[in-house]
Amino acid sequence: MKRRSWWGEDLLGRGSDDELWAYGERAVTRGRLRAEVAWLAGVYRHHGIGAGTTVALHGTPGFTQLWSVFALWELGAQVALIEQKTCLDEMTCLLGRWRPRYFVTFGGSGRRSRPFTDECEVLVRRLPDGEPASTGHCLLQLSSGTTGTGKLIGRTPESILAELGRISAVDGVPGPGERVLLLNSLAHSFGMVGGVLHGLDTGAPLLFPARSSVVRTADVVLGEPRDFARLSEETVAPFTSLRAAISSGDVLHHEVFDRFRDRHGVRIGQAYGTTETGVIAMDVAGRFAVSGVGKPVPGIRTRVADGVLDVHLARSPYVIEAEPWFGGWLSTGDRVRRDPVTGSLQLLGRTERAGGGHRDLDLLEIERVLAAHREVTDVVVLGSDVIEAHVAGTTALDPDHLGSWCRRLLGAEKTPSRYHVLPALPRTTNGKYLRDRNALRTAGWSR
Repeated sequence: MKRRSWWGEDLLGRGSDDELWAYGERAVTRGRLRAEVAWLAGVYRHHGIGAGTTVALHGTPGFTQLWSVFALWELGAQVALIEQKTCLDEMTCLLGRWRPRYFVTFGGSGRRSRPFTDECEVLVRRLPDGEPASTGHCLLQLSSGTTGTGKLIGRTPESILAELGRISAVDGVPGPGERVLLLNSLAHSFGMVGGVLHGLDTGAPLLFPARSSVVRTADVVLGEPRDFARLSEETVAPFTSLRAAISSGDVLHHEVFDRFRDRHGVRIGQAYGTTETGVIAMDVAGRFAVSGVGKPVPGIRTRVADGVLDVHLARSPYVIEAEPWFGGWLSTGDRVRRDPVTGSLQLLGRTERAGGGHRDLDLLEIERVLAAHREVTDVVVLGSDVIEAHVAGTTALDPDHLGSWCRRLLGAEKTPSRYHVLPALPRTTNGKYLRDRNALRTAGWSR
């Protein structure tokens, strides 16, 4: 029996040479994909990259970047995907803690704002203080950092392949021949595994947000809530054959769900997970609307401990940080409620280090009620002993009026005790709201 040269060889080798793999500004076949990967593997090998070499990738998302990821994996390198929008301070902090031997950048200065470009220039730099890989992880990604500094998370080949198997077992996920419009960042877990690698695994061609009308032919859309908010606008042309839309990465609100359904005739489903674990639960058909993220995917072990969701992992996903590790159970930090009838998970908000008397309170429900106020544009609700709402919106925003609004729609028990009005709520590099009190204090709200 032929021995595989690397863990993803079977994925890359599937399909005929003339089969469509992806479409950006132009179509790319699987044959072209394999040829470009082979050529780049030779280039990177010439630079001295091989098994155990640490490589950080940053810059314009595109086919060149994806071909490079596959080429580096083929060589046995440990690859860190850094979000395109990562600022210099964050990158300096990351590279100071994890020392890659090579830093590879994609695209020139004029392309930084573009969401995707087919091909671009590549700059390979060898760093003087770089170190070889100290773990067996093949893919490194930064966690979102919504509750503090993002952590460098590692995924092994075994964990990625296991996640692909779990995703494929979910009813309604993209199948052979279905065109998938991928709007998630390639540097994020679901964008890479649930989008790129699942497409390779099942034969579902990918459509990227380049300047092409072909995106309107998508059968499935993968994106974040802000992507679906944009697609719900009246100026956006309708899709021609859309059957599913899957949101991930942040809280999905009723307004976006309703507008997208009314515009395109499809209910937005959800995929919920973490960078550490990959996908945990999915509701592809949007059966539970915004109130639930679906049942845990087949093969994943979960438990709810003191109202917080834990996931069982065989090994620690942390590359640098010395995280406490007890019995293989990793806390997601998300407060959940499991529906006893359907088994679907309902997210209630983030847990906080301090204990609290509001463990059963649905903080996301409070956020949805406040977000429905016509003067509110952004909202984050935090709560342990005290429920606090942090809101941004028009100059007409008044804390007393917001309190009356919540008491009328939620009742006194669920109404926040404090309201902090800001010009805008701070976000992480990848656009998520910060859900950390210290960060919100720094942004300007007072006690």
